[in-house]
Amino acid sequence: MNFIYCSRIDGLSREQLYLQRRLLNENQRAAFDRFRFDDDKRRTLMGKMLLRYALKKHEGYQGNSIPPLQYNRYGKPGVAGIKGGFNISHAGSWAVCAYTTQGDIGVDIEKKTAIDIQDYKEVLTPEEFASLNRSGQADFFRLWTLKEAIIKADGRGFYLSPTSFTLPSPQLNNSDITVAGKRWHLYSQDIEEEYILSVASPASPNNLLVIPFDVLARSK
Repeated sequence: MNFIYCSRIDGLSREQLYLQRRLLNENQRAAFDRFRFDDDKRRTLMGKMLLRYALKKHEGYQGNSIPPLQYNRYGKPGVAGIKGGFNISHAGSWAVCAYTTQGDIGVDIEKKTAIDIQDYKEVLTPEEFASLNRSGQADFFRLWTLKEAIIKADGRGFYLSPTSFTLPSPQLNNSDITVAGKRWHLYSQDIEEEYILSVASPASPNNLLVIPFDVLARSK
């Protein structure tokens, strides 16, 4: 089973942003401080607070601080000793952490904006590009977040080329696809009207929960 925890970053005031910075370890604080804009700091901090919340719910994590992250050779984050899998994404006003009780998981959220499909021709398969030319921009963001989710779940990042596999059209929820020998269950959902969130994992069903900042802050 998958659990998708989401939170709006605008629930985190500037005062709370720097107060909650204490949850980060030395390396995490250094990365946090390198962000120039507060909203970038909000997104990265909120994603990690959602991770801590998920680990407390499902893994019995007892620490008050953000757990240290370890990275594989391709940059995918993990936490030592946990039984499930997780992945974090953020865009615009939202941060997301997806957790699965089994295997690996990838999540991606994007804010829908005006685009020119031609600009993405090199990262789509010919079948996908032809389909998007027929269906338009809205389907692009659903397709792209699903592709990103698969790539992130796989764990090799863009070493798994987005043009190495083709998503069927139309993109249907609760469908499966095999990519590089691994089978992924696909799920996608609109968040508000501006955002699309997609998940790839071995498991189903999916439970999406919006967690207010004050609940995350009280999670001790």
